[in-house]
Amino acid sequence: MADFTSKISGVVFKNPIIVGSATPTWDSKRIKRCITGGAAGAIAKSLFSDSAAIGRKYPRPRFKLFNYREYPNYPKELPDSFTLRSLEECSSFGYEEYMKDINNAKDLVRDDGVVIASLSGSTKEEWKTMCEMVNETKADWVELNNSCPFAADMGIKIGAGAVGLTKEFVHTCSNVLKKPFSVKLTPQTSDSIYLAKMVEAEGASAVNLSARLSGIMLDIETASPIGWGSIGGYGGPYLLGYGLKTVFQIAKEIKIPIIGGLGVWKWQDIVSYIMAGASIVQTVTGVMLKGFDITGKWVKCIEAWMDAKGYKNIGDIKGLALENIKKTSEVEREYPGIQFAINRDLCNKCGVCKKSCMYEAISITKVGAVINDELCDRCGMCYEVCPERAVRINRT
Repeated sequence: MADFTSKISGVVFKNPIIVGSATPTWDSKRIKRCITGGAAGAIAKSLFSDSAAIGRKYPRPRFKLFNYREYPNYPKELPDSFTLRSLEECSSFGYEEYMKDINNAKDLVRDDGVVIASLSGSTKEEWKTMCEMVNETKADWVELNNSCPFAADMGIKIGAGAVGLTKEFVHTCSNVLKKPFSVKLTPQTSDSIYLAKMVEAEGASAVNLSARLSGIMLDIETASPIGWGSIGGYGGPYLLGYGLKTVFQIAKEIKIPIIGGLGVWKWQDIVSYIMAGASIVQTVTGVMLKGFDITGKWVKCIEAWMDAKGYKNIGDIKGLALENIKKTSEVEREYPGIQFAINRDLCNKCGVCKKSCMYEAISITKVGAVINDELCDRCGMCYEVCPERAVRINRT
């Protein structure tokens, strides 16, 4: 059986899955459920500093799912791409209550999992105060959350609204913290590589990549935002590719471990992040919509897959995809020897392929779709849209 354990800065993770800072890690009771469900660790809901205390209260309701219940055969089958919006900035606890709950969480979890405190301040003094307080707790690890997706809209120097202060904040915390710590970076920046290198230089034990984006959806009948009336966190499985890109780009540039996570929805996503260079992978939406025990199910699936492939440990697959990911300038272009053809036995003459062909290369006849090879651009759209999978690719 494959060895799933990872050790980072002396902290042992029993498997590569942790639950990210969100509703599932609201308090010690839920953190315990995360670990019992199969996760190796859990990042507590972030403690915001007193200057951002507005984030400790939330609108009701605060969640909105798009393109979720509309999926065919729901709830027996769940969609692989949907949007989750929310406005839930931080823990509802104040400083003292938060630290007490971190201790309660560790008392409940004991050695079965890693308890990670998460902090987010808006001044050096606030960061220092929270770090000094968390030093006295039983937390195994500390996350410095500099990624809140809508902080800028709040007008508070936190998260995405304080990217320019990342170095200053991390430097302050690094000089105070007595525990291993990671820095959670916002994806809403023009240079994630620069930020990752900078936090590494400031002494971070790892870097978290990455948080959700911010977004808004409008009701065109009322010309108003859907939900609570403002922007909010904007995430879901559709962001998987964005998260993987960020991880593989940064994995080649830094030496400290990466905690990956964005759009994780299936066990295969965990493997993808590790192959892209992550050591640990966090999930939130998967737990929120599939239950606390989904991580344990994923662990079993990954174990079975690794055993079948002959992989002995996480190190065997970590970064495995990096050498296979090309720069766009390295992609072979004008590739010769490709033709598209129609399998007559499968084609039902629906015409979907013809609608999507921008080159007028497809016609629908009595025998089915026909592709004019001279007009065909080999773009592959017909292959992607055919509901019967009747289009085949021939390579010579």
